[in-house]
Amino acid sequence: MRLLLTSDLHQRIEKWSHLVEAARQERPRFVIIAGDLLPKGAVFGRQERFFDDMRRFFGAITQQPPVTILTYFGNDDAHVLEPLLDQLESEGLCINMNGRVHREEGLVFCGMNRVRDYPFGYKHWCARDGDYVASAVQFCGEGLTLNADGELVPLENLVAYLSAKPSIGDALSLVSAQLRPGEMKRSVWMVHQPPAGLGMDICADGREVGSPTVSEFIRVHQPLLGCSGHIHESPYQKGGRWIARQGRTAWVQAGQMGSRLHYVRADVTKTCAVAHVRHSVFGPEEQEEHRPG
Repeated sequence: MRLLLTSDLHQRIEKWSHLVEAARQERPRFVIIAGDLLPKGAVFGRQERFFDDMRRFFGAITQQPPVTILTYFGNDDAHVLEPLLDQLESEGLCINMNGRVHREEGLVFCGMNRVRDYPFGYKHWCARDGDYVASAVQFCGEGLTLNADGELVPLENLVAYLSAKPSIGDALSLVSAQLRPGEMKRSVWMVHQPPAGLGMDICADGREVGSPTVSEFIRVHQPLLGCSGHIHESPYQKGGRWIARQGRTAWVQAGQMGSRLHYVRADVTKTCAVAHVRHSVFGPEEQEEHRPG
């Protein structure tokens, strides 16, 4: 059974078009888009209008059934527009995986889209990560959120705001609590925040901003497969990787740079193993050990 995994497409229409073509060529049973669907840095209205484009692209992918699209909002996507994603789900075009579990074809898909705090302004999807609460550098005072009308609202106290919300660990626990006995080994996790220490979290300036909580979750629970996004440039940095294996778990972070669509193709075998893993830009998994960072 084939999966196609990507993230961080934003407003890049050419990449959305490439995703449609990749689905036609790869013929996956599942297409996973792990967050950041809408135009980056855009005003509310532009993000809202982009749903017409997503409806068109999702429709083109699902024209050749059976294929299921699993997705959710990422840290740049306006949370007040999530009902529009639910509307696409009601039309049979995708499944909104925010905090949810979806079972199909013997696999168990799990979604968690919270991220560690960063310097950028929009904070709705940010969460505490262990002892880490807020970035020491902030570009927009105490940060911003959106009201029901899509207007930016300044936060009064970022630390208090984040401390009052469930942490990344809490969010992972809320999803894993929905699993039945034995399902973790058949689970595919969508976690927009990359783990720490696997080469998937390296910014252009060399900072490593991954989550130790996500890394520990992988080590302890050993899901079948996971994918992250968020740090577009990480696979290109020194020490960067697009795939890592920890025990029986394969974890990928395709990245998203330039004009070519970055995605990972992976097959789940009848014995519930992840095989024939290939990146659309960097090639097969076996070449990753020899690719200069």
